[in-house]
Amino acid sequence: MYNISAMLNCPVRLRRDCAKFILIVLLLTVAGCSGRVVRYINPEANFSYIRKVAVLPFNNLTGDRYAGEKVRAALTVELLSRMTFDVMEQGEVSKVLTLVMRATGADEGMVLELDKETLKLLGERLGVQAVILGSVDDYESRRDGGVVSVSIRMLDTSSGLILWQAKGAVSGSSFTKKMLGLDSTNTSDLTRKVVRRVLNTLL
Repeated sequence: MYNISAMLNCPVRLRRDCAKFILIVLLLTVAGCSGRVVRYINPEANFSYIRKVAVLPFNNLTGDRYAGEKVRAALTVELLSRMTFDVMEQGEVSKVLTLVMRATGADEGMVLELDKETLKLLGERLGVQAVILGSVDDYESRRDGGVVSVSIRMLDTSSGLILWQAKGAVSGSSFTKKMLGLDSTNTSDLTRKVVRRVLNTLL
């Protein structure tokens, strides 16, 4: 803790410098707490039997045409690095998705509607116990900092139940960072950061 009485006995200039230092520490603490994540875990979920998962294409709700692919790639890398589940290679997932879409009469390139029967078919064709998918809700890059917001969920391929779901957002700019003259974070860094924060609620 800081010795307030000692500060009061210091010269005025030294007290002012001490006060600035304390303010900076407090502001950095507040800045580090930004980026709230909301999550849901099915109380009946049994994750012990999930050995392999597939990351499906993300629904892109932003103006960046590649945002969904960027978030999907970052999520796949993060899952592989944690080594909790085996993760299907994206190329193989894309091939099976094309076959399933043809079998269900869906148009290629469209977001696949995942009803219980389609999920079960995907699980069988891919050899996975769960799929992970979601949406990119915000993906902006600005001169004063960007923002990335995602919603991610895990579905059981045998039952169709939501096992886990989370939503998170991170921003590369804030009032605090501007005051301290800190560099803004680009969208690639923000993507990795939000994916880690969201996955931390599960793994």
